Amino acid sequence: MSHVHLPLPYRDDVETIPHDEADDIQTVIRYLREILKNTQLKTHEFRADVHVKTHGYAQAELRVLPNLPDELAQGLFEREGAYQAVVRFSNASSQIQPDAIPDGRGMAVKVFDVKGETILVDGSRGPTQDFVMINHPVFFARNVKDYLRLEKIIAQADENLLGAAQQTITAGNWNPFYWHWHEMLTAAAIVGKLPTHPASQTYYTMSPIRFGNYVTKCRLKPIDDLQTTYLDLITKLATESDAMRLVLEETLRNQESLFEFQVQLRTSETTMPVEDPTIAWPESESPYRTVGHLLLPRQDISPLRHDQAFKTLAFNVWHALAAHRPLGGINRVRRYAYQTSANWRRQGTKEI
Repeated sequence: MSHVHLPLPYRDDVETIPHDEADDIQTVIRYLREILKNTQLKTHEFRADVHVKTHGYAQAELRVLPNLPDELAQGLFEREGAYQAVVRFSNASSQIQPDAIPDGRGMAVKVFDVKGETILVDGSRGPTQDFVMINHPVFFARNVKDYLRLEKIIAQADENLLGAAQQTITAGNWNPFYWHWHEMLTAAAIVGKLPTHPASQTYYTMSPIRFGNYVTKCRLKPIDDLQTTYLDLITKLATESDAMRLVLEETLRNQESLFEFQVQLRTSETTMPVEDPTIAWPESESPYRTVGHLLLPRQDISPLRHDQAFKTLAFNVWHALAAHRPLGGINRVRRYAYQTSANWRRQGTKEI
């Protein structure tokens, strides 16, 4: 007999913040700046530390479903409606490399003109709600202290976290940086993803966010069957380094793409931790439930049309409604890391 798991209410003390976390975050940012500077010296470009290669930007529309039950009608999803959005597809790596190489793949969504109180970030507020996702349900570091330990090692090795895991796999050397096994295997799973069509993958927030009166993780799950274009991708991967961009352009030129926006409400304090995003929340206890659809209509996403218009966009989990405030230590360090990376990239645009 199945048991009904009621969602746990959001509380202001749902997070557990270590007394020395603020100092650790400042040290993380110091190492991040070192990594960014080292990359600039090597590439002569002001790049971000991850998701450097973009497959394309697409105009989109987020449609909130009508008649949602009370526990799902929260924040952005409180009432039926449609919001304009921009979607970015990318590789997770810090390196620009052929798409045939296994790697994590990202999908970032910026929803415009949202209603309600937004979070103050870097002295300003904007009426946007960002969802930054990757095609893996969990993160590779448990907390800020673990992230700092890894960031320090990578800075000293002059490499990126995910890039280091990638080189680890390629070299067949399974633990050169003495990572915790759980972290290392998660990182290996992320960067070891075989290439598939960007619009055919499921993308996850990995870490939790506030969901109005509750707490949730989110994912975008494709509805469309893209098997025919998958065969086209396999063909292009053999000869084209930007195969994913090409198949994405071709797909959206000929058909729309549709994703379900789903949330997984937190129903347990023990099996669904807020402060450890390396733990997958059991779907048997709280299944993902659809609250909206993300529609990518037919369009031309060729670089000449979209790259210049959107390349200065910064996707940040903290560009958010207060009702969807990011939660947990990894999200707290992201607040400063994302801004540091965005400010760094802007230096490059000033010189163009």
